[in-house]
Amino acid sequence: MIAKFAVLVFCVAAASGNPAAGKPWTWKSPMPKLTPIGPVKSQRIVGGSEATAHSFPHQVGLFFSGGWFCGGSLISNQWVLTAAHCTDGASYVDVVMGAHDISINEPEQVTVRATNLITHENYGPITLRNDIGLIQLPSPVAFNANIGSISLTSTDPSVGTIVTPSGWGKDSDSAGGITDRLRQVDVPILSNSDCANTYGSTIYDGIICTSSIGGKGVCSGDSGGPMNWNGVTAGVTSFVASAGCESGLPHGFTRVTYFLDWIQANSGLTP
Repeated sequence: MIAKFAVLVFCVAAASGNPAAGKPWTWKSPMPKLTPIGPVKSQRIVGGSEATAHSFPHQVGLFFSGGWFCGGSLISNQWVLTAAHCTDGASYVDVVMGAHDISINEPEQVTVRATNLITHENYGPITLRNDIGLIQLPSPVAFNANIGSISLTSTDPSVGTIVTPSGWGKDSDSAGGITDRLRQVDVPILSNSDCANTYGSTIYDGIICTSSIGGKGVCSGDSGGPMNWNGVTAGVTSFVASAGCESGLPHGFTRVTYFLDWIQANSGLTP
């Protein structure tokens, strides 16, 4: 029987230095979860491994005013790409760049507070359509070996291609909080038709899905982070199944190519 699910979103809050340093973790994850439309197989996912420190210099940690945490990607020295479910409802965000261990103040880190948050004007928190947002830093950040940008893809990875999402999200459904150190996971692209077998009409051209079969995928706290692929970002972490990160059901990302015109209109950036 075909299973179809509802969606789950991920996110976590600071400006003079890393807001989480030396404090108990209290930030929430806004990651949406979609409900499947049929029976669910019990299968563990959320594998992956700790990333080599600073191997994803574009990866940022986002601490939002509402008390939630997300990931994001520097796509220039002044713009961060993330999910709309992260920016929606926030008045400011503390952007932590150059981090590997997000729980401490590392010497490589640079933290700035940004107030220009752009949520897609047609974002649907129920349907998760147009789940994309931008953050403009107050001034350009200086790039170095630990802080840099990633390019936007102009082509999509084909079905079966291995991509690498990264983030500080939970490494299991039962985990009490996010992981301190940045992690990555290699997963294959799934066709939208296969993804729609689980989530139905929620899946449209603006979404790109990955398989979580084999115990690998994203989870709460990874929201807004990049789908890394051959030196570019092809997606923005958007949702998992309401059955949990470890349900073995597809994971959803916002498709970058679908929103290139919107990104250019709001930031001036092109692939």
